[in-house]
Amino acid sequence: MPARPLKLHLCLLLALASPGVLAGFDEAAAAFAAGNYAQAQTELGPLLEKNDPRAQYSMGVLYENGFGVSKDPAQAAAWYLKAAEQGNSDAQFNLGAMHEHGVGIPVNYPEAVRWYRPAAEQGDIDALSNLGVLYNNGQGVPQDKVLAMTLYNISVAYAGDSNGQAAKNRQALANQIPLDDVKKSLALTEELLKPGNLKPGLEAYLSQQGSDKK
Repeated sequence: MPARPLKLHLCLLLALASPGVLAGFDEAAAAFAAGNYAQAQTELGPLLEKNDPRAQYSMGVLYENGFGVSKDPAQAAAWYLKAAEQGNSDAQFNLGAMHEHGVGIPVNYPEAVRWYRPAAEQGDIDALSNLGVLYNNGQGVPQDKVLAMTLYNISVAYAGDSNGQAAKNRQALANQIPLDDVKKSLALTEELLKPGNLKPGLEAYLSQQGSDKK
């Protein structure tokens, strides 16, 4: 069951920017869209000085893809880490994906789980799906197909038809596991989809399973 690759949507960061920093992101995004990556970096500079996680994530995107700089996965990971530690879910996802797929760094499934999980707890549909893949395969965590199915379910519920990979993974897994496990997954899905219960509900489930490694 495949996982989704890294994210690249610098311009979408504008929707998350607070009014106080929107102008800087407006200018950076305009430069990015025009392919003027040097100007984009210039516009991000003042935000980086303020330790802004969205600017740090943006720098990770530039280094990850070699936009206006030499392609440098290690440098990208360093920028993603700065943003991820401040709770930026896109940076958390990309850092998890780099560890899962060995993008410029060695494959490290426990580290992939470490970063996918907080992004998933914030409702990131790709992190939910990729974390499901790791639980399905038992990579970096004890194998748990009920939880894997649940994570796919939640990803699809949040994304609708836009997350085709999670829907495909869910269907493939449903064809493999017993009906009782499907029912358990549906019950857990319903519980975690209650407003405000994704993170605490997931923590409670993992604690009960004895597999909460966070």
